[in-house]
Amino acid sequence: MKTNLIVLLLICLTSTVVFSQNDNRIEVKGTIYVDRNDKEGVTVFNSSSGKGTVTDKEGKFTIEVALNDRIEFSALQFKDFAVVITQQMIDANQISVFLIEQINKLDQVLILPYNLTGDLAFDTSNIELMNPNLDALYFGLGNLDKFEFTADHLSEIENIAMNENKLVNGIDVVNVFGKLLIPIFKSKKTKEEVPNYKKRRILEIYSKEHLADMLSLKDKDIIEFVYYVEENSFDYSLLNSNKELEFITFMKEQEKQFLKVKYGKN
Repeated sequence: MKTNLIVLLLICLTSTVVFSQNDNRIEVKGTIYVDRNDKEGVTVFNSSSGKGTVTDKEGKFTIEVALNDRIEFSALQFKDFAVVITQQMIDANQISVFLIEQINKLDQVLILPYNLTGDLAFDTSNIELMNPNLDALYFGLGNLDKFEFTADHLSEIENIAMNENKLVNGIDVVNVFGKLLIPIFKSKKTKEEVPNYKKRRILEIYSKEHLADMLSLKDKDIIEFVYYVEENSFDYSLLNSNKELEFITFMKEQEKQFLKVKYGKN
């Protein structure tokens, strides 16, 4: 009987202490501070009382605490953090917490498909590189024969009849100024760079559309004008890729003569 009374007394004392601690808890306000705007939804949990809350969009929260309570803060985007309530926090009725953004670190990256080992140094050393002919790039699209591309199953069948007057050079600043830059990057000339221009007509180098933009002639007069120029001792060396500006100047002068002959214009 005496033993039962002692046990009952201990239970009552324990309950009194617990209720006393609960009664001593006060409501305090807190704010979390981070380097980003994602402050909402951070869990604030009092592990001593087993109660918690979450922060609002401004990072603010309210929770009941007592002296020496452990308050834990957790979120996927931040490192877990915990503080122990001090008398200073209770007196100030304010908790300020600075959280650090969580950085996920991968322990290992394994690349399996396409015969890759996962060793970047080894895999990159086995990559096949293509070194294009830079001279061909500077010469422009009028010298596609300079490019060394092997035909494959995806290559289109070339229609020679349809491509006779195809736009070749086009009108672009890169093509014009690229040809002016050739002497800077290349000092030696080879026979391959000076093709037989007598075998190449103006319309094989410059399309009808290109000439129409270059000159002020009507579309119906372009072809006739080209034959007029070629039949009057045309210097085919002007079709050289590094003489485009001279070619344009010459064609504009010939245009005046052509208009004078055909329409009597000066």
